Amino acid sequence: MEHKGVKSLSNLLSKTAGLVFFSFLAISLGVVFGLLFEGWVKDQPGSPVGTENNLETVNLPTETSENVNVPLDKNSTTSAVNNEPAVNPVIPTVKYKVRVGPYNSRNEALAASQQLQSLGYPVYVGNNPPFAVQVGAFGSQANADKLKSELTGKGYKVFVDKN
Repeated sequence: MEHKGVKSLSNLLSKTAGLVFFSFLAISLGVVFGLLFEGWVKDQPGSPVGTENNLETVNLPTETSENVNVPLDKNSTTSAVNNEPAVNPVIPTVKYKVRVGPYNSRNEALAASQQLQSLGYPVYVGNNPPFAVQVGAFGSQANADKLKSELTGKGYKVFVDKN
């Protein structure tokens, strides 16, 4: 009887040791691979430069009408359904990108992006040369030229990329 108890205790201890070992192995691999691929995840091309979250919550006014006239079908008490096809949302296409630069190194572009960000512009810096700071993306050339002249007036070397 005592032999069975020792054998089952030994079996339980070996299973527990195996579970602890594989748990430690899984956690270690997660940490090692997480550190190896951290740069790939953080530095995607076209990602925003700033690390702080500059988004603010905005309370939009909601308009309600107390007197709503809903047309009813004469044979039913349910409201009429609009049979017109749903309108697909218009996705703006970016045709013009306003960029400041180019700079010899990414660090120079990052320094310029911090200046532009402090002036309130949204900025993006790519990872590959030539290094430039993207300040705006527009669907119309008129808007891109307006931002270009605004930044040129502030002393920046600005160009517009057409997609």
